[in-house]
Amino acid sequence: MRTICYTCPGYGLKELEKPQMIFEDDVLVRIAYAGICGSDINIIHGHEDDFLGINPGDTYVLGHEASGYVEALGKKANTKGLKVGDKVALYFNQYCGKCYYCRNAQEQFCENVLSRGGFFADYAVVNEQQVFLLPDNTDMRKAALVEPISVVQRGIDLLNLKPGIKVAIIGGGSVGLLFTELLHTAGAVRITVIEPVANKRTMALEYGADYALDPNKEDMIAQCMQITERRGFDVVVETSGVRSAIQAGYDILGRGGTLELFASYGSGAVYPLDLPSFFAKEAKVIGVFQSPYMYPRAIELFNRLELDPFIEHIYQPEEWKEAFEFRMSGGPQKVLFEFHKNQENL
Repeated sequence: MRTICYTCPGYGLKELEKPQMIFEDDVLVRIAYAGICGSDINIIHGHEDDFLGINPGDTYVLGHEASGYVEALGKKANTKGLKVGDKVALYFNQYCGKCYYCRNAQEQFCENVLSRGGFFADYAVVNEQQVFLLPDNTDMRKAALVEPISVVQRGIDLLNLKPGIKVAIIGGGSVGLLFTELLHTAGAVRITVIEPVANKRTMALEYGADYALDPNKEDMIAQCMQITERRGFDVVVETSGVRSAIQAGYDILGRGGTLELFASYGSGAVYPLDLPSFFAKEAKVIGVFQSPYMYPRAIELFNRLELDPFIEHIYQPEEWKEAFEFRMSGGPQKVLFEFHKNQENL
């Protein structure tokens, strides 16, 4: 089958054997669409080798945002009412359900987490717990966005957001736009997106931002202070993955505010904290890792969101090079691979 792999070093299209179901609660899924995430970019550049345990010469199938069709079910994959041909969204990790963290409602920290391969592939075998049923009329292109929506929801949950909270978002890519739309819906005010690319700033305003600033051409900190009556923002969400943006986010954070780090900065990334300032601000810095328990909510929500701009750029797996180059060119839209457009022969 076709896969798109990181080969440490290098990446590209690679033919691998179709995976086989091993356990009785396995599900074989024919991948429909899969999206390129910023973490995939970090992986192909070798920034996540240590974190993921990838060694030189390893083959690592990329992709963790996907929709697909059920092709086969193990004998005990029967707790969700799945059947062959069903449209599904996929979660990328399998949790044990038995360790301290799983039993403490923190499955994202599972001590026995299992991931059997990425979703940039014609087929994937996953545990039934990783499969979430979608309505029959689901647009499978949009369904590939359930995973990033779920993580943005997790980020918003961690903020304990109240209506009227002033928010800045650093980065106007697809995640920044999802944050903008969902925070606008949640009642955030003076939503300010900080983004150097003009068309991303335009889209941010269309998605509900009140202000869109270019950090390279404006006195960004002074602008933010003016927007917030010199108090700074209650919440700053850093989505760009640019390490220097963390300091900018802290500089525009108000007293008692929360700086949320949503991006993956790669192995070895550090942030030097000004402890006296941190103490005086009573600031909070939080990270967002994964999205436990979010998929049912994301599935309920995603059809209500404006996602059409995110599904305009679709590539065949054989166009992997063009797809990654476009994704890295800085556009705000999502990039999807189309592995199987429909449910033929299921």
